[in-house]
Amino acid sequence: MPERPTAREAILDAFVEVVVEQGERAATLQAVAEHAGVSKGGLLYHFGSREALVEGLAERLDALGAEDAEALRGEADPVARFIRGSIVRETAIDRAFVAAFRLIQSEQHPSLREALQRVDDGYRGVIADAIGDDLAPVVALMSDGIYLRSGLDPAWAPSDDDVERIVAAVDDIVRRARD
Repeated sequence: MPERPTAREAILDAFVEVVVEQGERAATLQAVAEHAGVSKGGLLYHFGSREALVEGLAERLDALGAEDAEALRGEADPVARFIRGSIVRETAIDRAFVAAFRLIQSEQHPSLREALQRVDDGYRGVIADAIGDDLAPVVALMSDGIYLRSGLDPAWAPSDDDVERIVAAVDDIVRRARD
């Protein structure tokens, strides 16, 4: 049986959900409390302000990104897994990314920008270890394109065949660079 999230996690989940589904302006403390099923006072006990919710999201991004990069590092072919994992799948990290991107589009949140940079650095480090510093940015940008297209509209997402062709092309590029 899955473990129930703590009240703090449930409030942060509600914050992410409101931001993703309704936009950053709709993510008032009252709206987040209602979505989480807690009183506004209960929300304020765990997160004393909206900025504290943003800080909580930054912490969540750091944790999820570090966990994902570590899992990627343990893969036999981290580059292929990274590319295949670039399609938006509505996972916890995907939801956190979307919420963070929405928040930084309209407001200045240095902690979110820094957390996103740390996640990106973690992924790029794993990729660079696998294929070298010169090709890691190329793979990262391909991944960003796949992620963006699949996140904008599922109809724009590359097919599984397209993704496998991209993986094969990257393998070919890496092989040629090493020769």
